[in-house]
Amino acid sequence: MSIDVAYLAAVLAAYDDPVRRAAVLRAAQEQAVKPRPVGIREAARVLGCHPKTVQRYAMQGRLRQIHISPRRVRYDMNEVEKLATHGVE
Repeated sequence: MSIDVAYLAAVLAAYDDPVRRAAVLRAAQEQAVKPRPVGIREAARVLGCHPKTVQRYAMQGRLRQIHISPRRVRYDMNEVEKLATHGVE
């Protein structure tokens, strides 16, 4: 989930009522982006690089790996697209 914590804290501070606070938390969780797992080849295609480069990005912490099993790894397409549009920092 990618929720802006500072924004959420400011919103929650505005609500002193616990019932309203719980409603705001539920709404924020519903709006959170769900992971879209894709394989390494698809991630490499979107990034325009070699699959080994995708593995390097994961080892450097630029992409999060989703482990399906000990040998099967997927990558979140939301993070791949973000890396493709914003580039490597």
